[in-house]
Amino acid sequence: MNDQRKTKKQLLEDLEQGRERSLALQEVSKKVAAVHETDEVLDLIVNEAARLLGTSASFIYLLEGDVLVLRAATEGFGRMVPPTLKVEERASVVGHVMATKKPLFGEEAARMLTPETLRLVAESGGDPAAMACIPLLANDQSIGTLGVLESGTHGRRFTEDEVSLLEAFADQAALALEKARLLNEAETEKERAETERERADSLYRVSNLLASAHDTDEVLDLVVNEATRLVGAKAGFIRLLEGGVG
Repeated sequence: MNDQRKTKKQLLEDLEQGRERSLALQEVSKKVAAVHETDEVLDLIVNEAARLLGTSASFIYLLEGDVLVLRAATEGFGRMVPPTLKVEERASVVGHVMATKKPLFGEEAARMLTPETLRLVAESGGDPAAMACIPLLANDQSIGTLGVLESGTHGRRFTEDEVSLLEAFADQAALALEKARLLNEAETEKERAETERERADSLYRVSNLLASAHDTDEVLDLVVNEATRLVGAKAGFIRLLEGGVG
């Protein structure tokens, strides 16, 4: 009877914990969705991931070209991981997760840490198996990885439920990063189009002014002033060849 009561109590505790984590995930997802600047999104993701799982550290690598680049980490943790890693199975935890699109955690993850990372974790007094790394997937494409690590204590092992929670958060994080990227691209394109429009307007205006100018000095002043304004320079000048001397 006691064993049965314990089982029921544990089930209730598990249900309550699941409810709390679900609410926490909803809250975190709302925060991430409300941010649009990429660097701000990255900082929010690592800090909220650490808070969500109650860990001391979190980090994000994003794919840039053909390498993974460390783009964000909780305060003081960036020095414990390499700035760049190759996308390659079994070469590193981050590279393996990126290549396979599958999470890695616990002892299996510890076996794939690079010698340099193992050394840094040991120096900090951390436990190499107290970590989990999750792929960031956007439209089924790996865009990076999200990792969490308990660097201050030994013996912590992330459970399947915790990894599932982190995966759910990673899905929201990847969407937020992709949205931020698209917004940045749209803003860049808008600025480029605006610059092109301003240049076209300036050229049209200058052409009309030049067509109506008949005095040489007036034309020269107009050309140098408008050229300077057109490219946003502080000064401009014109040299003309006169009698073999420029």
